[in-house]
Amino acid sequence: MNIPQIMGLRLMSPFTEQKQQRRTSSFGLTMAAPLLKDTVSFGATAKMLTSRKDGVSLKAAREVYAITETMQPKIQKFLNELFGDLQVTQFKPQNPIYKISDRAKTPESIREKSATRQWNCRAEILDFMTDLNGAKIVMRDGSKKSVEKVLSRFIEPIKKGKIELIEIENKRPKVTQKLSNSKKSQYDYASIDFLEQLQRIQEDKWASMKLKEKRKVRTDMFDFTEVNYPAIHFLFKLPGEERPFELMIMGKNVNAYKDLDDKLFKILNNKNIDKKYKPLVDVVSPLSEPGNKPLLELFNKYRGDAFLFQRAKKPTAFSENYEIEYFLPLTEDLPPQYDLNNLHRIMQECEAKAAVKQRTKKP
Repeated sequence: MNIPQIMGLRLMSPFTEQKQQRRTSSFGLTMAAPLLKDTVSFGATAKMLTSRKDGVSLKAAREVYAITETMQPKIQKFLNELFGDLQVTQFKPQNPIYKISDRAKTPESIREKSATRQWNCRAEILDFMTDLNGAKIVMRDGSKKSVEKVLSRFIEPIKKGKIELIEIENKRPKVTQKLSNSKKSQYDYASIDFLEQLQRIQEDKWASMKLKEKRKVRTDMFDFTEVNYPAIHFLFKLPGEERPFELMIMGKNVNAYKDLDDKLFKILNNKNIDKKYKPLVDVVSPLSEPGNKPLLELFNKYRGDAFLFQRAKKPTAFSENYEIEYFLPLTEDLPPQYDLNNLHRIMQECEAKAAVKQRTKKP
């Protein structure tokens, strides 16, 4: 895709000074005194944040999960029937969809979000937490033309009442907020005109049903996100279900980096994170300590630029061979251990060690 060069970026070869990426010195960091209590919690069995006073108990969160997980097979079946022939295979490596995944929100995540939003009972969570059930379409080809071709598959099911479109959010990286409208739109996965067309089709369907109250699709076509990833978020509702499910659309390259950035976000914002990522936490968490605000701001800018770097990559054909991910090298005056390629390597090592431990675990 033809995206303008990211302004102000200083690129270096990923293979230059590789030994620097193995350094673990903390020059430039202000190290705080030892903490009396953990600021990051690890895993389901670890203590949660000490400041958390609201939200449901883990028992209540598990009850919510038990209710919501029953919808996942229905979501999976619907999406596979609608898009199965568009997914890449060994014999169709140029198909537009790289993969479709789905999940029910975990009890630990339900508990944490309920505290953040101050939802203190099961009923409030079931009513207001719209991402309890979710799915994601990861595009091999994230061009507007390709994404709109995929999303066009929803038109007939909407017209026939096989699914309802409840909400559209066009996620835009906040780092693009000051760009011209034409440059902002180059990071979108679909045109605003196309998304508004989907909106009209659903609203026309509701109008044809002669409902007592006029219904409108909730939309935010210019949703600039603090976490900086470009995507489209939809809320859909299947017939007979009380709650909607969230569907996210993003490209393969953005999705690959978002996997790392999600961990960085949790670490820097004191969110619950699996204990297997402790080596990653040890490297990243000093950035959020008192005295390191200038470095944290540089790092957050670097993270935002990294999403644009991923979005600008051209699509490649599907391959069953292992692909080495390559992210934006250091572009700011940060210690070398904060190169995203180094952090990604640490994350992968954490996951590999956990996988080995799980395989060798005695029954």
